[in-house]
Amino acid sequence: MITVVLPTRNSAARLVHVLPLLVPAAVDGLVKAVVFADAASTDATLDIAEDSGANVVQATGDAGARLAAGCTAARSAWVLALGEDLVLPEVWRTLAEAHLAGPGATGKSAYIAAPGLLGRPLAVLARLEAVEAAGGFKPGGDPLKALLGRLKPRAVRLKV
Repeated sequence: MITVVLPTRNSAARLVHVLPLLVPAAVDGLVKAVVFADAASTDATLDIAEDSGANVVQATGDAGARLAAGCTAARSAWVLALGEDLVLPEVWRTLAEAHLAGPGATGKSAYIAAPGLLGRPLAVLARLEAVEAAGGFKPGGDPLKALLGRLKPRAVRLKV
């Protein structure tokens, strides 16, 4: 149902925190694929990708450019794109499942924001066709926030 896109660059230390949050959802079929959009990592990032069964797309540029490249490898109708810090709250799955059963059933996008950080988006959950219709991820600035500004209709904030 969901392809998770991770913009990676020497991200091994952060991946050990986010990947365990995805495993139960992958076992249950909610997460169909994980894509590392990688910018020439020299640490253990690519080894982690291989060990976890994730797909790797080589990409250059900032997080926006890597997210755009990662979305080209998405294998499902929905994508969950994370920011470069690769932070995802433990309750992400509950939030995503509730959204997909409710507003998401009509195709509405959503985002998970960091509490206390002025609602800074940590991840965007959107239909791949909505991402493409909004012009996809672009280089520069905060790619998640920029995409949210272009998504129509407006995305729903999933409260953590």
